[in-house]
Amino acid sequence: MKNMLKEAGASRVIDRLKKGLEGRAESFEIYFSTQKGFGVEAKEGQVDALKVRSSAGVGIRTISKGKLGFAFSSVLDDAVLDEMAAKAVAGSLEASVDKFLKLPSPGPARSEEGLGIFDSAYLSIPEEEKIKKALEIEKAAMGFDARVKRIRKASYSESVTADRVVNSNGVDVSHSATYFTGSVTAVAEDKGESQMGWEMGMGHGIDAIDPAWIGKTAARNAVRLLGAREIKTVKCPAIIENTVACELLESLASSFLGDNVEKGKSMLIGKLGAKIASPVLNIFDDGIMNGGWATSAYDAEGTATNRTPLVLEGVCQGFLYDTYWAGRAKKASTGNAARGGYKSTPGGGLNNIYIEKGGKSFEDLLEDLGKGLFITEFLGVHTINTVSGDFSLGAAGFWIEGGVIAYPVRGMAIAGNLLELFSKVGACASDLRFMGSIGAPSLLVNEVEASGT
Repeated sequence: MKNMLKEAGASRVIDRLKKGLEGRAESFEIYFSTQKGFGVEAKEGQVDALKVRSSAGVGIRTISKGKLGFAFSSVLDDAVLDEMAAKAVAGSLEASVDKFLKLPSPGPARSEEGLGIFDSAYLSIPEEEKIKKALEIEKAAMGFDARVKRIRKASYSESVTADRVVNSNGVDVSHSATYFTGSVTAVAEDKGESQMGWEMGMGHGIDAIDPAWIGKTAARNAVRLLGAREIKTVKCPAIIENTVACELLESLASSFLGDNVEKGKSMLIGKLGAKIASPVLNIFDDGIMNGGWATSAYDAEGTATNRTPLVLEGVCQGFLYDTYWAGRAKKASTGNAARGGYKSTPGGGLNNIYIEKGGKSFEDLLEDLGKGLFITEFLGVHTINTVSGDFSLGAAGFWIEGGVIAYPVRGMAIAGNLLELFSKVGACASDLRFMGSIGAPSLLVNEVEASGT
């Protein structure tokens, strides 16, 4: 990390900006970031696309007399940096006064050693091996079953990022991480029917990408849906697959952000300390989880991250804050400041948010279900109303009889309310899976109403 920041000239840039801001702004923050990335896509056994990227930039915030100034640049020569500092200070003079504007102070020193977010092998992986990953993913998917006819976007990508936050209160922290992903969509066809299956692997280490598993699982997901039937409208228990449960949690997650609560854009307004879900559900936001996709010792403005309980036994425990929104809510920051990059100011964000796994295996959940639905796909999850929680979604999956899969089903519609759905969860499986920074196990829901034919 130090070498990456050094190569990008972070220290020189930060020292130059400090020189231009000290004595001119009451308080200031400098955020420097740099990243490199590589991506490859395979098609029909050949490289279809290859992308290499590299960037670095810096953003500054100033606060003077309760007014905010901001400037950023990817051009890092001294003249531009001097102009940036001047523009940020001048811009704050035109801003409105906001008494809640402030920058965090230093907390206890932390190290990112042992957090499992940086793989030094990133620097030594030959380009040929990276390309081979994408080709192997495609090959594994095509070789799984003769009914797999086409592959869409078999891809492998990796990136490394490093950033440093310095402010006039004495904060000076750095963060770095490597990211590896592989994914593919397989198309299976039989008797005039076509079904798609998708899978991905991701992690901070190269070993997280298993091309054979990714390809075969995507192909299996496509093939197993062939012959799907439409069913009549039914009211029954259902298992929601872990990847689908992640999508539902993601729709709820923004309601835990303190800024959305303060702005009236959360379905949890007025529900602090109230029961909002089944007593079997525990939800946490964890910024220091080992190997978590969004794990970091510090958040985007230099505050130490934490493991924050959001829901315990179905009861809402609290919300997530950065420095600014914590001040407005008269709370302490939970270490949840996030940035879109050096071109933006920080705001409230999620770390690794997840539903805690239960003690039963997925097979145990199937046995408990007995007869009902196993939902492997919701269509239109992005349409869930994140303020009311109301939804109407298309669904597909399998009909379960006697605790085993009987046949695939499709063409269903399931409507309801997200909090009501989470309140009907009877059990959580032990198969916790993360899709990026959102994690969930498979969930047994005591009752859903699926509209069919």
